[in-house]
Amino acid sequence: MNIKLRRHTKPRVTAAEMYQVQESYVRFNQKDHMGSQMVWDAQLKAERDKLKVKQRKLTEKGRPGFEATAWGLDAAADSLLYLMDFSKNQGDAPATAWQSKMEPAPTGRPKTSPKEASQIVRKAAHLFGADQVGFAELDRRWVYSHYFDSETKKDHPIKFSDEPGYEQYDQPICLEDGTRVIPKEMTNVVVLLHEWGKDVEGTDYAPTLLTEGLSTLAYARMAPTLWMLTEFIRGLGYNAIPAANDTALSIPLAVDAGLGQLGRHGLLINPKVGSRCRISKIFTDLPLEALGAVDSGITEFCNACLKCVPKCGTEAITTGNRGFEALGESNASGVLSWKVDAKKCMTFQIRVGTTCSTCVRRCAWTKPPRRRYAIPRFFIRNFRWRWLNKSWVWLDDRLGHGKFDKQADDFWGVSGN
Repeated sequence: MNIKLRRHTKPRVTAAEMYQVQESYVRFNQKDHMGSQMVWDAQLKAERDKLKVKQRKLTEKGRPGFEATAWGLDAAADSLLYLMDFSKNQGDAPATAWQSKMEPAPTGRPKTSPKEASQIVRKAAHLFGADQVGFAELDRRWVYSHYFDSETKKDHPIKFSDEPGYEQYDQPICLEDGTRVIPKEMTNVVVLLHEWGKDVEGTDYAPTLLTEGLSTLAYARMAPTLWMLTEFIRGLGYNAIPAANDTALSIPLAVDAGLGQLGRHGLLINPKVGSRCRISKIFTDLPLEALGAVDSGITEFCNACLKCVPKCGTEAITTGNRGFEALGESNASGVLSWKVDAKKCMTFQIRVGTTCSTCVRRCAWTKPPRRRYAIPRFFIRNFRWRWLNKSWVWLDDRLGHGKFDKQADDFWGVSGN
C-alpha cells in the first residue's frame, strides 16, 4: 500500500490572510491594551500596584528566585531604561522620538535597490545588537487607531497623510490637538527581535523575579539598538519612527516580517527561540524587500500541544479553538486567534509576584539553539499531522523540558558552594 505524505508548501502570505481578518475588523485603540488600562483605570492600577508589594515581600522572605541577586538584575536592567528615558508603551518619548536633529549624509540618499537596502539594514541591526531582523510591508490595520498618552491619560488619533485634512505632512508629526500623522510614503517596517536569556537561561526559573529581570534586560538591550538603527536610517535621508509596544500591534507585524506566528498563549512564537524574545519595530519610507509571513506549522502544533495551559493558575489561556470574538477590551475582535484573558493573567502575576512567563517556560518551542531540534521543527513545518505533533509533545515531556526543577543558585553557578 502506498502512503502519500501530505507536505504543506503554501506560499508566503500576509498576517491578515493567515488569521482571516474580517471586514468588520477595526484598528485597535492602544488605550484598551491592558498595559494602558492599568494607567487610566484606578481599580486596575490599584491591583497592579500590589505586584511590587508582593515582590518586595517575597524578596524579604528569601523566596527562591527572589534573592537580592535577582532584585539587582531587574533593577540594573531597569536603570538603563530610566537613564535613556525609554518607555515600553509610550510612543514618541525621548528614546523613541519620531524625529531627531541628526544631520543626514551630505551625499543624499544612497542609490540602492530594496534588496541591497535590506542587506545593509540587516547588517546594521545586528551590529547594533538585534538578534533577529525581518522586513514587512506596512498593513495599516495593525497600526493603533489611537495612541495612549500615559501622562495625560488620554488617547489621540493616529492618521496617515493620505487621509483628508492631513495631506500636507511629509514628515512624522504630532499636531497641536494631539493627533499624530504618519506620512503615506512610510510603507515599510523593520521588525527586530531581542532574546531574553542565553539559550533557555532564565525561562527555567519562571515565575520568579530572576526571569522578570532577564525579560527587562531584553528591553534594556532593545532600547539602544532601536534608537541607533532608527538614526542610521535617518542618516541615509529617510524618515523613521521607532516603537516598542506603542504605535502598532507588534505580533502581526512580526508575523508579516516572517519572524514567527501567534501561539495559544497569545505571544509570538519564533521558530528558532520560541517566545523568549521581545519585539520592536521601525516604520520607514526606505524601500525594503519584504518576503512576507512564513507558515511554520505553529498553529497546528499549538492545536495539539496545550502544554502552556495547565500551569496557568487562573486559566487565562484557553483550551478551546481559535475564534473571532474578543474576551474583553484588551482583545481585538475580527481576527481568528486564541484570545487570552488579560485580566486573569494580571491576577496570576500578582499572585506569584512577577510578570510570570510560566507559559514561556512550558512552551515546547522554548529550546536552546541546538541542531537536534531542527528535526522536529522540520516535521512540524512540513507535516501537519495531529498524531505526530502529539508525539513531539510527549517526547518533550519525557525529556523533562519545562519541568519545575531548577534552583535559582544554579543560574549563578554557585550551587554547592
